[in-house]
Amino acid sequence: MPDPETRASLLLRVRDACDHDAWVEFAAIYQPVIRAMAVRRGMQSVDVDDLVQQVMMAVAGAIDRFQPDGQRARFRTWLRTIAHRAIINSLTRRPRDRAAGGADTDAILQQLVLDDTTRSLTLDYRREIFRVAAEQIRPEFYGETWSAFWETTVMGRSVDDVAAEMGKSRGNIYTARSRVMMRLKAAVENLNVELH
Repeated sequence: MPDPETRASLLLRVRDACDHDAWVEFAAIYQPVIRAMAVRRGMQSVDVDDLVQQVMMAVAGAIDRFQPDGQRARFRTWLRTIAHRAIINSLTRRPRDRAAGGADTDAILQQLVLDDTTRSLTLDYRREIFRVAAEQIRPEFYGETWSAFWETTVMGRSVDDVAAEMGKSRGNIYTARSRVMMRLKAAVENLNVELH
């Protein structure tokens, strides 16, 4: 199986608005991330769909101006910032209840909401990157190898239990898990590649 296309080359391709295949691939990777971010913040499905479109349009309009900086500007941070701002704008446009206690209390509560949103967005992004990377590498492994990894690493089962259930030694389980983890790490890094 050929290595999946790196994000660096995909980002170069999506700078061409006519490259339909690149945009389909880009949307397949990033629309679920944006959607999950919005849903976690309690947005309704109609609003979520609009938000995803807004973010994708913002990316399309700005991708050719995105200049990576090895110290600061990674693409995932740039995209997360666009999505974060769109979500905050959407949430703050709604009429909200005023907190009792004046402007200071309201500002503190608003900052808590923003901090929670940032943590949620980051977690959603990481989960989606893991999901995409796992889907990409899954066909590279036999069923038992993948099961040993999945059961012990993702499901949190003990190596002893999985080894006994599969009729394998502990060493076999650790070896299988290690092989998948090394490949998964490379796939995640490929998706999260820093553009220099």
